[in-house]
Amino acid sequence: MEIGEISSRYARALYSLAKEKEATVEVYENMKMLRESFMNHRELMTILSNPMVKKDDKQRLLKEAGGIQVNPLFENFIHLTVEKRREECLPFMATSFIRLYREEQRITRVEFSAPVKLDLRTEAHLKAKLNEETGNTIEFEGRVAPELLGGFRLRIGNSRIDASYKTELEDIRKELRSSI
Repeated sequence: MEIGEISSRYARALYSLAKEKEATVEVYENMKMLRESFMNHRELMTILSNPMVKKDDKQRLLKEAGGIQVNPLFENFIHLTVEKRREECLPFMATSFIRLYREEQRITRVEFSAPVKLDLRTEAHLKAKLNEETGNTIEFEGRVAPELLGGFRLRIGNSRIDASYKTELEDIRKELRSSI
């Protein structure tokens, strides 16, 4: 059985149990934090794959990676995953769980990057327009990206819009080089 199939099965089982226990929101938050921990701390996978690290230490580390307050269901899930030696699948399990939750709750993830911080009024307007267009709840993340120089980048689900000056300047540079 491959890692994607294993991860998907574990995530579906956890999601089903979380629904049954009315804990989907809490477990969702824990899984988002866990995935973020894997993305921001690459050494986490190295530690988890080290056979010299005790199971209890791995479980404690993963519990902490899930956030300050973890749902008991999340904690039990971590325990089961470590006991079954499936730690390498956890980033994929977290992503699968998050996808399941967002699909069922009709949440669209939006990332907006611009050279300066987006003011709250503009962010609220953008959220409202996207909510109106998609009919979904918008989970918005604004990022400051000074390297864009101007304009913005917008990612909605799997779609991307790049209206940054940086990209426009790169396109002009490529066009000029190819015409020489």
